[in-house]
Amino acid sequence: MRGNIVLLLVCILISCSSNDDSESNNQMKLNKSISMVSESNKWYINGSLEELDEDNGILKEIRRKLIYYFEGDTLINGLQFKKMYNKQLDSIYYQPISGGIQQFDSTFTGINYVAAMRENSDLVIYISAGQNTEEVYADFDINLGDVLNYKWNINNITVTEIDSIEIGSNYLTKYKLSNGQYFYEGIGSSYGLFNTWQTNARIGGFLSCFKLDNDKIGIDEGFYFPTNFCPEF
Repeated sequence: MRGNIVLLLVCILISCSSNDDSESNNQMKLNKSISMVSESNKWYINGSLEELDEDNGILKEIRRKLIYYFEGDTLINGLQFKKMYNKQLDSIYYQPISGGIQQFDSTFTGINYVAAMRENSDLVIYISAGQNTEEVYADFDINLGDVLNYKWNINNITVTEIDSIEIGSNYLTKYKLSNGQYFYEGIGSSYGLFNTWQTNARIGGFLSCFKLDNDKIGIDEGFYFPTNFCPEF
């Protein structure tokens, strides 16, 4: 009888140890930060712009969808960068200024080279298209109370809260800022990859979705409806 009790206790200890190891492994799997400069990533940015053509009496609206992505490598000044592009889809509508129903006009599609980017630890460096000088895109070594080291942080905005979001088997860190907007580890600004925070952000300015391989998350702060909008075209 005593032997059976000992055997039962040993089994319980092994089971607990196994569960602890499993939980630890799952936690370790989740606690893997994402890399910004990676061909696994896609950014979906949406917006619209109205233009007044007074000569023809037409109000033209351009609804734009942009997919940003990395494809291929390049050497600049002896350093390896990844090449970032965006795929652009413009749907164009018009409406007579005098009134009437909005009519579909035409579409435009194109692929544009945007920048070369590389990572050095937590620092993301980029070189804009047509330039050859490195600039700091962002430093993702961010702590509570820091002034965000982001190229377009022109008003010395600081970090007021830090949270994390799961995306597949990874996580990313979400930073709330003193202007009420958000910045994301490995993603950038809720307004888009290359924008400051401005209430009058123009066409193509709002990030609605980020995709890592087959996993995606909606960016609720992107001010674009619907959120979690990841159109492939």
